[in-house]
Amino acid sequence: MKLKLTLLIFCLCFLTCKDDAQKKVQLDYKYPSIEKILDCEDIDTSLLQEAFYAFEDDLIRFYTPDKAVYSRAYSLFVSQAVNNKIDYQKMVSEHTKNVFEALKQEKDLWTVNPDGSRVNFKHPVFKCIGANIKDEPLRKTFNALISTNSMSLRMYGDQLKRKTFGMKDDKYLATYIALELYYGKLYDLDLSQPASKITTEKVEKKVPKIEQHSTHDGHNH
Repeated sequence: MKLKLTLLIFCLCFLTCKDDAQKKVQLDYKYPSIEKILDCEDIDTSLLQEAFYAFEDDLIRFYTPDKAVYSRAYSLFVSQAVNNKIDYQKMVSEHTKNVFEALKQEKDLWTVNPDGSRVNFKHPVFKCIGANIKDEPLRKTFNALISTNSMSLRMYGDQLKRKTFGMKDDKYLATYIALELYYGKLYDLDLSQPASKITTEKVEKKVPKIEQHSTHDGHNH
């Protein structure tokens, strides 16, 4: 009887593990040979790097498709993201959807914060990011908010909007932007559904207006 029970438990465990393995997203890495952007001790950053490059690819395609102007793209993106004016379903590519499904399997990377945001700032990658942000005021504020468990766009968003010009050269800060303002915003969307006509028209009408008045976006004052 004990032997049968043991065999039954073993079979159930085997089937469960097999089912989990089948469900695990098999990601086709598109940017594996590109320069490593994060150097974080004891953290495998290969998926985070893929997520970063997928984000930047979408960023340029969406904001400056005719010519890659990273400073302008970051300025427009951060300004709109902080103010919840981005049609993410229109911006996200199919590859990025696959990257995000793989990211969602990193359970320690996600939570539900008091403000409704999804990124878990207790994940060790954010300590690494905080230690390497180039802009000193941004770095100090970032680390203060992380250490007191009070990171939110309400506390950090305005400072980010004033410092977008250097994001293209600061891969640690840009990785935070990708996780918080892009993948974190995708978490509760149904990416299998196309963007609604109303939402798309709203974004298309607002983007030119923002571009006309964004001459000083991203410059440090």
